[in-house]
Formats: sequence, C-alpha cells, structure tokens
Amino acid sequence: MTGQSARLFEKYGVPGAVRAVFDTNIFLRGLINPHSRCGRLLSTAGDRYTLVLSPEIIREIMEVLRRPVILTTFPSVAAISGEKMLELFARAEVVQPKTTTRVTRDPTDDMFVACALAGKCEYVVSEDKDLTSLGKFRGVRIVTSKEFSKAIGSE
Repeated sequence: MTGQSARLFEKYGVPGAVRAVFDTNIFLRGLINPHSRCGRLLSTAGDRYTLVLSPEIIREIMEVLRRPVILTTFPSVAAISGEKMLELFARAEVVQPKTTTRVTRDPTDDMFVACALAGKCEYVVSEDKDLTSLGKFRGVRIVTSKEFSKAIGSE
C-alpha cells in the first residue's frame, strides 16, 4: 500500500485505509493516560487506521510495560490486564520483517521502520526525536502522535 491509501482516506474516509506502526512510547503513553492523544489513538481512533506490528515490537511493548520503574511510577499500568493487551494486539496486523536496515542513531528504533516497510505502511508514529527527525524514509512518513491524529482526522 502506498500514500494512495492515505489520500483515499482523506478524500473518502475509508476505515483502515491508512497503515501505521506505533512506537512503544505511543503504547506506553496511551496506556498510562487513556484520555491522552495516544490513548485515543489506541482506543477510539482505532477504526481510522490499520495498526501493523512485528513480533519484536510486541515483545518490546510487553517488556517495557513490566519494567519495575514503570510499574512503580505508574501503578495504573500494573492493573492493565493481559486480556487488554491481547485485544490491542488482536486488532493489529502482524508482519515479520525480513531485514533490518540501519536507519536511526539508536539501533533499537530501526525495528519500527523495518516493520513499516514490511507492512507497506504509510506511517511510523513516535514521540522519539531519533525517529521523528528522519521525517521520511523510503516513502514512510515518521510523525508524532499529533501529526498522525491530524492525518487521520482524529484531532
């Protein structure tokens, strides 16, 4: 899928026409505060895009959510059930990137770009400046949650 699906969505509002990968920080922010922009992207705006993840991203999300510093600082995260996470992941299309291209300053961020390329996504959504500073890579726009919300008409 190309930028054409984003244009179709903007023109006709076709649900799921836009394909996106979310960085772990989008999940963390959304789960900590369900009323935040990231929280709305995970819940109420979910019909406006197709979420694409890889097994590696899912593992990272689960690992980060169980870090002692996260559980201590944000007790609400400890209350998030495995069932809630399974619901979020079940909505996603899971792809297995064949290769990882070195793109970012932080090699752990490359998996998001690799997933987007494998999943033929238009967007990677992140609040990480190492990613967002790229702007675009091989046709994939790397944007903040605010930019993505505007792009899908959720803002």
